[in-house]
Amino acid sequence: MKWFMVKTVVEFSIVCPIKEEVQLIPQTLPSFYSLNPSEVILCLDKPVPKEVLEVISKVAEAYNAEKRTRIIEVERNSEWAFHQAWVRRRGFLEAKHDYILTTDIDIIINPEIKQYFNLVGKNKIRLVSFSKFPYPVAFRKMIEWLMQSVKFYYHPRFTGLYFFSKSAWQETEDFESLKELLRGEDTHLHEAITKKYDAVFIGSIKNILLRPGESKKYHYLAGWERWKTRKVPFWRVLFSALFHFRPYMLAGYLKARFVKSNEPL
Repeated sequence: MKWFMVKTVVEFSIVCPIKEEVQLIPQTLPSFYSLNPSEVILCLDKPVPKEVLEVISKVAEAYNAEKRTRIIEVERNSEWAFHQAWVRRRGFLEAKHDYILTTDIDIIINPEIKQYFNLVGKNKIRLVSFSKFPYPVAFRKMIEWLMQSVKFYYHPRFTGLYFFSKSAWQETEDFESLKELLRGEDTHLHEAITKKYDAVFIGSIKNILLRPGESKKYHYLAGWERWKTRKVPFWRVLFSALFHFRPYMLAGYLKARFVKSNEPL
């Protein structure tokens, strides 16, 4: 079933890094086209596998989007500790428009998010991010939703699906500190922009996340990022680790905060 098209509000680009997730491309790429962007920039490591190119081409053709689909081959850059941070930024730099929606290839985008794009540029707002609905749903997520429904637990204020101003990003993000990051590159951008401008989080529209991260390594690196990038207070990380049964998140946070090392593992 094809997605319905939403009327264009502003001219914008979509930027999405891809590795070799061939099986996800046919499931998620159509939702990108449903937003009717001026261009869809897919950033892949060089050289791009032939199979990945074939799948992208097939989907783009099915949605009459060949001319709007751009593939950017990105070589590894030794200056960047976190390769994906460089891959995504390369896509941002290539974007033709000041307005960019960035996503990941494991997200099916709900076209209703487009009604909020016009917020960017109003007053001091330069970034709007959107909630994600994990599928399959993890037990921990069900508990979190329950607590949110009784207003005991705070809602997240930022995710990696966000619409922003390219000029505000270029004005505010420090590439030197970004190059040293091992994780949390989206949070780094959010923190940079919100030091000068406002950001909005839209939690009422669910975008489907097909690959929820629940591994021990994922939790450990999430804890590491909470201190290295955001300087989250200890009590919040402790509460989150206990509430979600994620001891490795607490371990990663403690190492980042109290052990003098730039290597999380």
